[in-house]
Amino acid sequence: MDFRYTEISLNPCTAFPAGVELKRPLLDVLLRNGKRAVSLTAMVDSGSDFCIFPASFAKALGIALPTGKSITFTGSADRPQVAHFETIQVAIWNENREEDPISFDVYAGFCDSVEHVGLGILGQHGFFSQFKVTCDHTNEVLTIT
Repeated sequence: MDFRYTEISLNPCTAFPAGVELKRPLLDVLLRNGKRAVSLTAMVDSGSDFCIFPASFAKALGIALPTGKSITFTGSADRPQVAHFETIQVAIWNENREEDPISFDVYAGFCDSVEHVGLGILGQHGFFSQFKVTCDHTNEVLTIT
C-alpha cells in the first residue's frame, strides 16, 4: 500500500531565515485495545527502536500506567525516558481509504515525555519487523508491503 509524504512547514529561524518545507512519512492510524479505539497521526521512523505513543493514548485505550513492563530509552529528549508497554492493535489506511487497512498487533510503549510531540512513532521493533517498508523520499512515497 502506498502513502504520500506529508509536507510540513518549518517557521523561519536563524538556521532557515525563510523557513523550509519538510516532507515526512506520516500516517493516519487507529489504535485499538478491546472495544476502545483512538485515532492519531504516527511518523514512520527507521531510527526508532520501538513503536512509541504519547501516554495520554494509553488512558484513552483503557491501559493503566505503569503497566509493569517498561524500558528506559533515549532519543527525543535530553534525558532518559521511560515507556510502559502493552500489546495493542493498529490499523493503517491510505489517504483515499479505497483499500482494506493494514492491521497488526504491536507491543507498543506509552511515554509521558513524548506527549508534547503529539505523534506516535512507528519504529523498528513492531513495525519495520513486520513489513517491508520502502521510503522513497525523492518521489515522496512510503510503500508498506
